[in-house]
Amino acid sequence: MLLFRDDFNKEKLWYAIPVLLVFIMVVFYSTAKYFEFDSDGNVLTFVNKGLFISNFINYREQRAEFPKEKLQRYRIQNYVVFSFLYVYVKSKSSHIKRVRFNISLLSSSKKRALKKSLEKVLKHNNEIS
Repeated sequence: MLLFRDDFNKEKLWYAIPVLLVFIMVVFYSTAKYFEFDSDGNVLTFVNKGLFISNFINYREQRAEFPKEKLQRYRIQNYVVFSFLYVYVKSKSSHIKRVRFNISLLSSSKKRALKKSLEKVLKHNNEIS
């Protein structure tokens, strides 16, 4: 192994550790987002906020509010570490717009509740049209 060789320079290892930690922190900071969903009333509300320091500096907030009737479909994409919710909404000009939300920090039970709520809205929309 490379670590046990006599000519291995241990100083390189001491430089690599802080670089690796900084890289992990940057990746976690850029992807960790708080997700909030509300389907009460006639409006669907989705909110993504940064997990850290979002109370002081709220530059990472992503918000979408639209009437339930405009929801066309949704898709949840699960990757190894990350999960994304894609919501397809009909715009005023009858184009379908895709909005992406990071739902990586949601538990599996909350993801099931989100799916159930969105399916209920889609079922209601299909009955109307």
